[in-house]
Amino acid sequence: MKSNIIKVGITGNIGSGKSIVSDFIESNGYRVLRSDNIAKDLIANDKSVKQKIEKLFGVNIYYKGKLNTKMLAEKVFNNKKNVNLINSVVHPATIKKIEELIGIESKHSKMIFVESALIFEAKIEKMFDYTVLVYSDKKHRIERVMKRENVDENDVTRRMKFQIDDEKKKNKVDFIIDNNSTIQNLHNNISFLLRILDSISKSAI
Repeated sequence: MKSNIIKVGITGNIGSGKSIVSDFIESNGYRVLRSDNIAKDLIANDKSVKQKIEKLFGVNIYYKGKLNTKMLAEKVFNNKKNVNLINSVVHPATIKKIEELIGIESKHSKMIFVESALIFEAKIEKMFDYTVLVYSDKKHRIERVMKRENVDENDVTRRMKFQIDDEKKKNKVDFIIDNNSTIQNLHNNISFLLRILDSISKSAI
């Protein structure tokens, strides 16, 4: 997909703080597409996606048209084969929707951000001109998710197994935002990144 808009992918493993980074970027006037939200919307409302999920996991995975998220989580997060199956349905639909939204945004924006935990897992890094890793150590990430979702440590570490380790992602990205300190330091790091990207955007005109 060719356009003049600069596309920036924001990634990082579960609990790294991607949403906080995206919130701050949005508060500074930039457009951020959240792949997680897009995927959830497709799973809930897209007829084709719903039919494919029912075919894979049974018609009772939806009740009165609404996804049984607990049942799906139980089926998916304990089984790598099922993770791959759900991804084979959701990833292509999500990528297609993101591309459509970028196309719309390119008519009136110079830069757009896409938040996605699975940029490298889904092998979509070539969609972006630049990629940013939100990095936080494992201890902090586990604590954040346990507090946020009221789950135990085993639940979090089990989900982490399906993501490429952040240490490996460090060598694949263009920028790293450290999120192991205070919220103020995090905001300072994001602001510095935005100044760099703005400069790149202006020089590309």
